[in-house]
Amino acid sequence: MNMLFLTVYGPELESLFYYVHKHTQQGEPISRDQLYSAYLPKTALAHKGQTKNIEDAVNYLKAARLIGGDKAYFCVQPNVDMSMPFATLLLHQFRQLEHISTQLPLLDLLYIKLLEQLFIAPNRVWISDLHAAANQLGLAQQVGGISQEKIGAWKRVMEFLGIGYRMGSGFYCLYQPELLHAIALRWSLTEGTLQEFFEGYLQSWVPCLTGRGEVAQSVASALEHLSQKGSIYLHAKQDSPSRPYFGTHHLRGIKVL
Repeated sequence: MNMLFLTVYGPELESLFYYVHKHTQQGEPISRDQLYSAYLPKTALAHKGQTKNIEDAVNYLKAARLIGGDKAYFCVQPNVDMSMPFATLLLHQFRQLEHISTQLPLLDLLYIKLLEQLFIAPNRVWISDLHAAANQLGLAQQVGGISQEKIGAWKRVMEFLGIGYRMGSGFYCLYQPELLHAIALRWSLTEGTLQEFFEGYLQSWVPCLTGRGEVAQSVASALEHLSQKGSIYLHAKQDSPSRPYFGTHHLRGIKVL
């Protein structure tokens, strides 16, 4: 079944995706049997259930609409931008799927919305019991609750994508600077106000603004790190009527270097 709440880890999603892409480039879809042969030892193929990890990864990528196909053959979807790093691509795909939220299964919508609803909108960095917190959400209650196993799978993938870190039953949400830098480098303006960067660009890639419209601490820390490294330049831009960010620093401008 195509869905996002599957027992996946992250690295296998990236590997399978690029393997399917290689065959798509050659003008031919790849078969399920070819994937089994490439990723599983021959001895494993003889045992029932040994293909589950491959099946879960394929179904996840199909649910994310990165690959398409039927039960036997797969190919990369034609609208996928292959110039992006995989983590950036998948996170952007989540935001794109939100635009067609009425067409998504509620479980998939919950998977996509967990990050924003639990961490970014309320400006929380740390949740000690993510399973309990997730089950307080209205969407989770609509689907009859979400299991510990599914939350564990979500945490593994988010850590792999650079969104934060697993810590026991909790999750520490801190965007990796490299992830935000990869996204910032694709900004067509390269220089402008922080308001247009956050509201008009970054928010369309990953959740970054709190319910009050401030930049979330999970995002701000990574941007400050990039600024200290010289990857971006954050400044006051005092002549701008745009909204200031970063608390008492009242910063309004950004330049991607």
